[in-house]
Amino acid sequence: MRKSSHIIQGVNIHVECDHSLHSAISNIFDSFYRGEIRPAIKPIIFELAIVNEPPPVPADTIRAIKFLDLNCYRNDKEIYFTLKDGSIITLDPISRKIKGLFKKEILNNLLGLFTLITAPFAELLKYQRLYSMHSAALYSNGVGYIFSGESGSGKTTTSLSMVYEGFKYASDDAVLLEDVNGDIIAHSLYKTFNIDRDLAEHFPDVVKEEVIPVKNGAKVSVDISKIFSDSFIPYLKPDVIIFPRITTDDKSQIYPISQTEVYMRLLKQTILAVDKEVAKDQLKAMGILVKQMQGFDLLSGRDVYGNPKALKNLISEVNVQNGNCKKDKV
Repeated sequence: MRKSSHIIQGVNIHVECDHSLHSAISNIFDSFYRGEIRPAIKPIIFELAIVNEPPPVPADTIRAIKFLDLNCYRNDKEIYFTLKDGSIITLDPISRKIKGLFKKEILNNLLGLFTLITAPFAELLKYQRLYSMHSAALYSNGVGYIFSGESGSGKTTTSLSMVYEGFKYASDDAVLLEDVNGDIIAHSLYKTFNIDRDLAEHFPDVVKEEVIPVKNGAKVSVDISKIFSDSFIPYLKPDVIIFPRITTDDKSQIYPISQTEVYMRLLKQTILAVDKEVAKDQLKAMGILVKQMQGFDLLSGRDVYGNPKALKNLISEVNVQNGNCKKDKV
């Protein structure tokens, strides 16, 4: 067994795992942003091993969540996360221990391993009122922006375009939400951008040839702050939320949407806590976030690739002063 320690958003993580797992597990934890140490949060303990046959979920559990290939079950004491191959992780929220028993095939399914490892970690953070959300976060001229939507909606394309035009960024893919004195703050979870070949080819000045993925569909992590110095910020207060959607139009357009619509869409990008009381706190935080932001639909046209400055001008038309917003076309 090998031991290692890691930090994600200031939370200490101690790992003990089989030698065969060590490299993959370390790569997962080290891909996250370290953040500032949070001394009030006790360390999280992972104990992980490869076995021939992982045990089944106990008979007294009920299924709480199904997310892609991941199933989540719970009983009165523990929470269980499983993959289709039978690999299982058990979370004890009280002791903060996470025990994983994996089939050896998990080493050929790094996405499944990533999902299985990060799910109980995200669940434990919710007990500390820290809530992860699938969104990008950027900042410019005193305004914090959240870009949210399903995979393939254009979040990374929009975010990279805006950094290219001078925006600062906190995250490309996921943020950690926290209530700080009545305001919801979005903390960075990843300092890097995950860029595929198609996107890289549209930004040759940003993504160098040597790091472009060889295979279609594959992605590479790029630390954009090394290309654009001082472009990374560790957190921001969201004022505006934008839901990008790729269209075939020549020019992009942006339109306001209601707070109710924003709330419903954000729920699709959020996995609620398994514990009902923790989930109530999470929904309360989501409500505060929605009230402090103004929401917009961004219909991303072909000009997103050809003219990032035009997209910057369009997004900059959003005026959040005194609660008033205006919209326009490029």
